[in-house]
Amino acid sequence: MRFIVHFSRVLIGLLFILSGLIKLNDPTGFSYKLDEYFTVFADDLESEQDSIATTISIDGNYKKSIRAISKNDSAYSITVSQSPWTYSDSVFSSTVNVFNSGSLLFTHRLVADSGSAISDLQVQSYINDNDILDFRTSLAPVEGKPSTAQSEATILEYVKPDSWAVGLFNWLRNYALFMAIFVSWLEAILGFAILIGWQPKFTIWMLILITVFFGFLTLYSWVYDKVTDCGCFGDALPMNPEESFYKNVVIGVFVLLLWFGRKHIKPIFSNSFGVKVLTVLSLLLIGFSLYCKQYLPVVDFLHYSEGTDIRAGMQVPEGERASDHLQTTYLYSAKDGSGATIHVVYDSDKNTFEPKIDYAKWSYDTVLEEKLLAKAYEPPIHDFAFYNADQDNNYIDDFWLKEKKLLLVLHDVTKSNPKAIKAAREIAKQWTADGNEFWALTASPKEDVEVFRHEYQISEFEFYYGDNTNLKSIIRSNPGLLLITDTSVVKKVWPATRLPKYKKILKKSE
Repeated sequence: MRFIVHFSRVLIGLLFILSGLIKLNDPTGFSYKLDEYFTVFADDLESEQDSIATTISIDGNYKKSIRAISKNDSAYSITVSQSPWTYSDSVFSSTVNVFNSGSLLFTHRLVADSGSAISDLQVQSYINDNDILDFRTSLAPVEGKPSTAQSEATILEYVKPDSWAVGLFNWLRNYALFMAIFVSWLEAILGFAILIGWQPKFTIWMLILITVFFGFLTLYSWVYDKVTDCGCFGDALPMNPEESFYKNVVIGVFVLLLWFGRKHIKPIFSNSFGVKVLTVLSLLLIGFSLYCKQYLPVVDFLHYSEGTDIRAGMQVPEGERASDHLQTTYLYSAKDGSGATIHVVYDSDKNTFEPKIDYAKWSYDTVLEEKLLAKAYEPPIHDFAFYNADQDNNYIDDFWLKEKKLLLVLHDVTKSNPKAIKAAREIAKQWTADGNEFWALTASPKEDVEVFRHEYQISEFEFYYGDNTNLKSIIRSNPGLLLITDTSVVKKVWPATRLPKYKKILKKSE
């Protein structure tokens, strides 16, 4: 038992130290993961709201619309808009539209002779069995002038408030970075504590609690398919929730062995000296993490680290699957009315349908089943793109043309470092004056970008748009600057706090 306890002690100690150090090396990245968890928990715990059913009737035409109540709703409004009458093909016509808060619920074309009477329009809305709105309006006759009619009902009493837990998780999002550093520090310091045998009972209890904590997160992610990468070892060793959960189960077994064999754990140092050792280590660990937050991770595990060939990282290696292998089963029905059916299976790899059928005799009915037989290989870099403001054109091919270029990455223009933006403008001015290309990539809405451009009077470069998650994986700085040479190789990265002088960029680009 003594040997098993000492083996477990070393294994758990080193594992917790490694896990903590990896996350302390990239506290910003771990804070993104915690923020994702808090967002998921808040969304999942939101109160399920009732729906508003609306029935609209006119000239014997009926339509029913169902819309879920939003937690921010206080009123439900209906607007009826009728277009002016027009005369064409010997008839008069007018279009009636019914809107709910700008969303079109119903449209109907009225057709009438000169002397015809027009039916009234009726709108009825209810929540469960409670009527909240009964709105009737007379539509303008051919000789009349169409107008807009409105009605509104208060629904605040039907809005279900969220629990305190939703507010808590939304509040915790503001402190994701602090918690990322704290949890990472706690992991590492507990690893050191168990190695030196400091306060074994207390240390093992803390190890049990943190193992249960991570076990719950990974189990939740696995069962509900919410957070696809737990972040346990950061980008150094990506793990899906299932793998991470089983990893925590194994760790839990070794931690329990430590608990049952805790009498064999003897402190290496006295309690007071052990406290001093752990205090010094704590200061070093927190200082290290703050340094990585202020600048960049000391060890860069991201897919855009220095020396990375971005374009190569976007390719599917030879021998790997480029697309999913799917097997889809379709149901076809006989056209002769006999009621006969047949199953046809499509294999995406073979591009075949089995069995062969005469489509003149059979008609497609529905998809019965779709199986994923083999998943396609996903390149480590798969969301790198340069879209225009309307998101309808990707300029990635233009980006590869020049041998060298600078790329400014801004995750969120509203939270960017003002001093760094001014420095980046000056760099862009000199860089482009020398005939080089300067690109700027952001995930912010184009409206925010336009405000940002005017605020900083940016004319030295254009903005392109990319995926927010991918931009955060390029560089842990807002903004961050990348020097790219050989058309697609990352030569150097700089955070907002260490943007270089132009002469240094020229020297690096040689």
